[in-house]
Amino acid sequence: MSTRPRRTAAALALVTLTGLAVACSTGEGAPAAGPAASGRAAKDVHVAFVAAAANLNFSQEMMEGAKYAGQELGADVQAVAPPGPDGQAEVGLFQQVIATAKDGVGVMTLNPELFTRPAADAIAKGVPVVAADVPLSGVTTLVSNDNPAAGALLADAVLAGLPADAKGTVVLGVPTPGIPVLDLRAKGMKDRLTAANPNLTVLGPFDSKQPPDENYKAWSGLVRAHSGALAFMDAGDPAAFNLPKIKQEMDADWLCGAFDLNDAGLAAIKSGQSVGVVDPQHWLKGYVTTRLLIERALGKREIPKGFWDSGAAMVNKDNVDEIIARQKGAEAKAAWYKKLIGEQFADVAGRMKPLS
Repeated sequence: MSTRPRRTAAALALVTLTGLAVACSTGEGAPAAGPAASGRAAKDVHVAFVAAAANLNFSQEMMEGAKYAGQELGADVQAVAPPGPDGQAEVGLFQQVIATAKDGVGVMTLNPELFTRPAADAIAKGVPVVAADVPLSGVTTLVSNDNPAAGALLADAVLAGLPADAKGTVVLGVPTPGIPVLDLRAKGMKDRLTAANPNLTVLGPFDSKQPPDENYKAWSGLVRAHSGALAFMDAGDPAAFNLPKIKQEMDADWLCGAFDLNDAGLAAIKSGQSVGVVDPQHWLKGYVTTRLLIERALGKREIPKGFWDSGAAMVNKDNVDEIIARQKGAEAKAAWYKKLIGEQFADVAGRMKPLS
């Protein structure tokens, strides 16, 4: 990996979301009420979800999905993340939560190389581990996206805003080079752009940095260096608001798009400053990962091995209001995702693909 998120020695701001063991109406596809096959009460099940950064959308969404799975099934769920991207701090949180989350831990990290030994140690102690978004060495279940296809979605949105015979440059950025999820998104963008229009010159992907302030500086420099480009595209979260901000500050007319959801990024779509963002539906990843752990503890099913493709969707001016409404609160998100949950859990064994 050519760069990693900044690792600081600052004290951790622990973000904890606990699903209380309360009676909740189950969503479509949830296990029927009744005694667990394991003989355990749901309130006695303790799992955790460890995410990469409390200040970034993808982590926030996954933790909310994990929390809802606990509320829905009546289990105790602890969701934690360091304040910002900090791989060593995240490992420390993981090692803390496995002391109490004996029924399993879901992990989403931007530093998978740091989790090889900690994950192996947890599994050796009998604590199941499921990877979300980014694969982990030695972990046999991954809940993620078809990332080349997700990158192609964003490329299609940019292509729709350009003349069919447009000739010029498109600049790509990846906020954490070396992370397979992000690199594959960029590959999907590049492959679709060049296949659709051979007149386009695709540059990058360049390192656009993960921390929001560093991402802004990196993209400001890239835009100045390639001021004649037709479009700027990023595989990550901070650029969803930073690229439109730079575009507005420069009074420019190039196109831009990125990934993930945040209020500023959605507002930029409404105002026309962004062609859109790809929503990797991170809430669903957190939910699926956590539900699989809970259901195993309750004896409902074994955790399936392989890759669970949780899906992705394009957010543009046509559906941005619907997504803004979905993002207003936990219950709105749960209601919106109910159909997808039912569809994805209808045939769990048939859904799984090989990890390779």
